Amino acid sequence: MGRLVFNYRKAMREPKKIQQLTENYSLPFAVELIPAINYFIFVGLCFGFWYGVRMIFPHAFDNSYVIVIFGIPFFLTMLVTKIKPEGKNIYIYFFDFAKYYFFIKLPQKKYCNDRKIDLSNEKQIEFRKLVKVVDYSNETKNAYEGNTQEFAVNKNGRRVGVLPNKKQFDSYAK
Repeated sequence: MGRLVFNYRKAMREPKKIQQLTENYSLPFAVELIPAINYFIFVGLCFGFWYGVRMIFPHAFDNSYVIVIFGIPFFLTMLVTKIKPEGKNIYIYFFDFAKYYFFIKLPQKKYCNDRKIDLSNEKQIEFRKLVKVVDYSNETKNAYEGNTQEFAVNKNGRRVGVLPNKKQFDSYAK
């Protein structure tokens, strides 16, 4: 009998759900944990904002508590659940972005091939004047005078190889 391979990836990526609240009470349907937490966080933020506005302007938003407590947090929860920048959860993305900003961008660290480069040790960079380098030891004046086996062109215009025992000739000479 062959070996059986089980793939638990789908089961492990299943979101956490809540149904049993206490020993005696359970919900008729399961609620995902992360969106529920997001919803209550947004309810608190929206209620705090709404309460602050109501303290300054007592008659503003008189009958809009339903929208503030249910509508806006529900919309924000759906938005946060759907947005996945770079394939990550939005909270993990913001955490990684904050780490990058505060630990790399603000201190102006430089990296090359995943290694930190410390350029503060360099006091002064000095440039020298360019110098022409010439080597006269193996100089040849014409290309056909070299010791390599070059191609030559015969009288019909075909490129032919030069045998080592034959004298090379200049095909462009008149």
